[in-house]
Amino acid sequence: MLIDKIKKLDTWTAPELPKNIPHGDMPGDKVEINEGHIKKANIIFPKLLQLLEEQANKGKEKVVITVCGGSGVGKSEIASILSYYLTKGGIKSYTLSGDNYPRRIPMHNDAERLRVYEELGREGLEDYLGSDKEIDFAEIEKIALDFKAGEKNISLKRMGRKEDELWHEVVDFSDTDVLIIEWTHGNSDNYKGVDIPILLNSTPKETLEHRRARNRDGATDSPFTTMVLEIEQGMIKSQAHKAKIIVSKQGEILSFDEYTKLMESES
Repeated sequence: MLIDKIKKLDTWTAPELPKNIPHGDMPGDKVEINEGHIKKANIIFPKLLQLLEEQANKGKEKVVITVCGGSGVGKSEIASILSYYLTKGGIKSYTLSGDNYPRRIPMHNDAERLRVYEELGREGLEDYLGSDKEIDFAEIEKIALDFKAGEKNISLKRMGRKEDELWHEVVDFSDTDVLIIEWTHGNSDNYKGVDIPILLNSTPKETLEHRRARNRDGATDSPFTTMVLEIEQGMIKSQAHKAKIIVSKQGEILSFDEYTKLMESES
């Protein structure tokens, strides 16, 4: 039973991370773990175990966690570390990338965002970003609910950046206890099935600086990209009240009130 596995971790101490650990299932995704990611994961994990125990005490044997936040905040890295810690401790987990579930491949989705903005302005873009028009929330909700219902084999989407890089793969979840969804929209109101949302905080300014440092899309300084990040940050903020764990950029656990004051002070 899940509760028995959790209780075995009552005296948990962070294990040393090997050079390479499993990460999310986005094709071509690169995870570069640094000391900041490890610090945050080590702060999150004891609290996560408490929340998992609460879920197990409710009779749940399969639990869905999401690690969400703005672009460049470390979702992939921290989700990978948490997943490694759980599996290493006897609670097998799988990390799913929500970035596999837009309705269009990245190139076409970027073009659609721009088309919507040019035709309908910022209001139209706000209506599109993070909505069912952009993302197949029904598919990811079905995965989460099927997992919790104990489905053994679940078909998962794989999406690269080119038109021929799109396929599905059946994954065996028969002995998996925890599904971790790492995704900007992981805490969205547009789908159900998440038990423990974890929010990694970043301000729009911090997000943009991160993207500039990574040169992620070659247009990080454009007014349009800045606007997209601001809109996404607004969505994340509006959903933050549902998060069970909120972590600051400095690696501190925040209450929702503390998070709200911090965001107001940095806006």
